[in-house]
Amino acid sequence: MTLLTLATVSSTQTSGTQLRRDSRLSKYPLQIHQMYRDQILRKPSKPMGEWSDWDSWSPCSRSCGGGITQQTRHCVNRPAESRLIKRRRGRRQSVRPIGGCVGLYKRVRLCNDKECPSRTDFRHEQCAAFNAKTFRGAIHQWEPFLKVKDECALNCRAVGMNFFATLNKTVIDGTPCLYPVTHTGKAAPRGTRGVCVGGYCKVGGILVHIEKGQVG
Repeated sequence: MTLLTLATVSSTQTSGTQLRRDSRLSKYPLQIHQMYRDQILRKPSKPMGEWSDWDSWSPCSRSCGGGITQQTRHCVNRPAESRLIKRRRGRRQSVRPIGGCVGLYKRVRLCNDKECPSRTDFRHEQCAAFNAKTFRGAIHQWEPFLKVKDECALNCRAVGMNFFATLNKTVIDGTPCLYPVTHTGKAAPRGTRGVCVGGYCKVGGILVHIEKGQVG
């Protein structure tokens, strides 16, 4: 009832002071907007967790030709859940976790960037690994197939046949790719070196990829 009363107060005269109406406030007077803003500011912020130390860098995914090494950390000391949240979990209701950690949880960089002695195409090696395996009742010789959007999946064409198959959901981290995106999700300039990381084509460099976000 109080809110309804405030909504009818004139926005031009209050205690003899002229108030300007902001067009962004829609149909509500400035007093209501200010009251709502004050309530938001007084609302206590949700407690956050703390990050663990960074793990050691993982082994390089390749011995030459440009592989990937990564390190991660974990969200620890999460805030205690309320009784309501615990009760919902006990009833097996779907509920989002509270709190969490905001920041970087994965760091990735290139390693072993020197050329391989054999100079064999790395993607070709991954396709050829399936040459001795039966596919739909037959043995095929496989070669890379790149005329698809998902270039960081292992798409291979059966030599002499008119079909290709996705033999693995992702290529090995460090496999070159043609159309990388930056950490902001935008396409990199044409000619930028790209490498596959976790199934995505990323910009190659000293620091290839940083994962951000809130971990619940």
